[in-house]
Amino acid sequence: MKNTFKVQIFPLEQTETESSTIIIISSDLSKQTNTTHGQKITLIAGKKVVDCIIHVSSSKEKSTIHCAAAILEELFLPADAFPIFVNIHSNNRVWELGPFVGIVTDRIHNNHFGTIHNFLEELQAYGYEQHIMVYVFHFASLHDDYVNGYTYSLAQKNWKEGKLPVPHVVHNRIHSRLVERSEKAKQFFGILNKAKIPYFNERFLNKWHVYEVLSGQEHLLPYLPDTKLLNGRRTLEEMINMHNLLFLKPVHGSQGKNIFKVEPKEDRLLLDYSTFSGEIEKEFPTIQLLYEAIQPRLQKQRYIIQQGISLLAYEENRLLDFRLLCHRHSETEWGVTSSIARVSSKNEFVSNLSRGGELFKIDKALVDHFDKKMIVQISQLLKEIAIEAALIIDNQADGIYGELGIDLALDKDGKPWIIEINTKPSKNQDPEGFTPKVRPSAKAILNYCHSLTGWRL
Repeated sequence: MKNTFKVQIFPLEQTETESSTIIIISSDLSKQTNTTHGQKITLIAGKKVVDCIIHVSSSKEKSTIHCAAAILEELFLPADAFPIFVNIHSNNRVWELGPFVGIVTDRIHNNHFGTIHNFLEELQAYGYEQHIMVYVFHFASLHDDYVNGYTYSLAQKNWKEGKLPVPHVVHNRIHSRLVERSEKAKQFFGILNKAKIPYFNERFLNKWHVYEVLSGQEHLLPYLPDTKLLNGRRTLEEMINMHNLLFLKPVHGSQGKNIFKVEPKEDRLLLDYSTFSGEIEKEFPTIQLLYEAIQPRLQKQRYIIQQGISLLAYEENRLLDFRLLCHRHSETEWGVTSSIARVSSKNEFVSNLSRGGELFKIDKALVDHFDKKMIVQISQLLKEIAIEAALIIDNQADGIYGELGIDLALDKDGKPWIIEINTKPSKNQDPEGFTPKVRPSAKAILNYCHSLTGWRL
């Protein structure tokens, strides 16, 4: 017999019943669940349990449960109507509500969630459609048997704060690497581990660790730029003698910030950089003088030094690369959910949107370089490389990963290169005019969340 059912929960005015322990279910649900009037059950949400008595309504409503406000409050459920699943077991005596999906973040200000706000509304909308409760919470707001979090009220068209059930799964969208490595965040993840609540993505991965993992796979080496951990002037000198273009990137960097570009010429070294405050000279006669100029900034964090690739350009030498968003569909299967081309602004050597980059469909970005047949082949190759890289990171890195942003580029000969892998990819990566109400990436995230909950819907 089926034991999991889609239901709608509605708050019940206290005047409609003499007892706050009564729940009223539709006759339709009574027939589906083989439940009788007056039957006693235990209702569960997260870690909270309430004993109830079922009354069967004669109304024509489809699969509804009306709960007294006291029951909703005891179970830490919203006072608004909402869709959910009920899992019935133990001879119809235990009814468990769920699943509950928590999105953890570190940025909540006036009911706004920063750069992922719109994406969270998409998750909520898809969750509502799928009868999965999605809420947002700060990592410091998890308690023993409830979470202080935010659900979206369709009635009021806004996010509402309140106590909510402990989640079955958590999606980690903490923005800051420093915050994620803080003691309070570590304590939070420790609590999840102790409670056996699965969470993903495990953490930010630094650029050097990603390179070490990928370079351990011989079949990917042709697609990886030569990369070393910067350990002083000697490393810089070795790489300058080997390559005619170099990039120095912070191992924990993001959004194209704090990157140096070094271009050796016959009698001098040219330097460019992104987002640093203060002026730095642009030309140096020796490696020693260049290193001395950038050393104060290198001391603030670790850097990698990476071979620069002569990239394919888009109109007037604007650099071009690609972001392929990959999602895990099962224990062993990954797929590409979306792929876009990113074009740098003029006079910039990074394509990040935060640095003035633009987004295009891949075929539009490549149409001046290749014919249609070749563009299809290149797009397929990019997808194959992205999926392979995602599988390797997933297998080699500690923890669970369900979403990865793979940055690739083409050199002037059309050869693909793996530039970077992001464990917290931006949610503003759709070309203008191509953003559906709920993007495939939002659906993929919630589908994977559901798979981790253990609920079989």
